Amino acid sequence: MPDSVPAAAVRAAVKVAAGLGVSGFEPVVLADGANVIVHLRPSPVVAKVAASTTAVRIETDAWLQRELNVVEFLAAAGVPVMTPSPEMPATTYHGDGHVMSFWRYLRSAGGEVPPEATIGSMLRDLHATLRSYPGTLPVLAPLNDIPAFLARPQSQLSAGEAGALSAVYARLTAELDQTLDQTLDQCSPAVLVLHGDAGPGNLMNTDTGWVWHDFEDTCAGPVGWDLAASTASRRLDRSRVLAAYGALVDPGQLAVCEQLRWLHLTIWYQLYAERLPDLRPRAAQLLARWTVGDNPPGGRTDP
Repeated sequence: MPDSVPAAAVRAAVKVAAGLGVSGFEPVVLADGANVIVHLRPSPVVAKVAASTTAVRIETDAWLQRELNVVEFLAAAGVPVMTPSPEMPATTYHGDGHVMSFWRYLRSAGGEVPPEATIGSMLRDLHATLRSYPGTLPVLAPLNDIPAFLARPQSQLSAGEAGALSAVYARLTAELDQTLDQTLDQCSPAVLVLHGDAGPGNLMNTDTGWVWHDFEDTCAGPVGWDLAASTASRRLDRSRVLAAYGALVDPGQLAVCEQLRWLHLTIWYQLYAERLPDLRPRAAQLLARWTVGDNPPGGRTDP
């Protein structure tokens, strides 16, 4: 993917927005990674333009539309979320080979990492509301990114590195399946509707408080998948997150989900590094965890 991805994404977003009657002649890139996030100043509209995601997610439209659908449901239920822009219908749009969605601009009030009590309690409340979501979501859709990345012919991994990651993926998903079977044996729901990427980076501090955003990975799955996005991080106190969440969580399932989160993060950093050179040292560090033998069971990652 060429280095001009952000510039091309900005041009496409400005062009599509203009066709919808939204002026964005002073665009500012807020983030560049899986997607290019563009504030279409002076309008209170943010464009989310698929970037690296297109390398592993063929039906990018479907991911972005699921996000819009779930967020509209949550907003109607009173959950604090970043909402789609009211300036245009909440659907996906295409322009100059890019797919995108549009969101209401929210000003950050600062504070990079929310407290553990906030993460745990807000995730508990989010899950409670999502129990009544009427739609059907794919089970643990983000995990499909891993084999999709490993199958790419343009991957910069060696055959040995790709084989090691593939073996770990097979082992961990088999272990997760076992924990789901055990949950069913206990007559408890094995999968629920999830945020999909409920780490601290997807809670934003605004003038009105913390709000959830970035539901692109929303899916069905065990609660451990959402919790692991925070409990796997060295930046947070795992026990405090779990205490604030409150509900009982299978410790074995959570440990497997933490390892899968780490593996998922590794894959995404390899993908980012293909066009973002500054991230290559971190990508190499994560890869070495799996290929040099430093892979402690239940180890914690630092997203």
